[in-house]
Amino acid sequence: MDTSRANGLAADNSQPQDVATVHQLLRSMGVDDFEPRVVNQLMDFMYKYTTDILLDAEVFSEHAGRAAGHVDLNGVTLAIQSRTASYAQPPPQDRVAELAKLYNDVPLPDMVVKPGLPLPPDVKQVTAPNWQYDPTHQYQQQR
Repeated sequence: MDTSRANGLAADNSQPQDVATVHQLLRSMGVDDFEPRVVNQLMDFMYKYTTDILLDAEVFSEHAGRAAGHVDLNGVTLAIQSRTASYAQPPPQDRVAELAKLYNDVPLPDMVVKPGLPLPPDVKQVTAPNWQYDPTHQYQQQR
């Protein structure tokens, strides 16, 4: 390993090794023109994600009965799996179109034309009375 890598600098000594790696990653993906802030944002995300994964792995390892501060491959794997499980993928577009057609094929009920505001049936209205009159006062609390 050369001294520039040991010091954390790129081979040309003008930028840190991590910055050079992000530049190289962007170029390998076909991104040749980008603002310098993009590299800072990606570095910030990379450090935050890595830190969160390692902290979660430490918690998982401690929960498994290992020494405090000890991180092993199983803990890191579990931490990564717990993070990626929260990224739900949307359903395929053809499935969404199929479900939309299924639901949109059901016709809406006919509108009853009558004067006033159209309301649902009385049993489904929140404005319907929801109390009962007790003339014998048998359910009143004793004082």
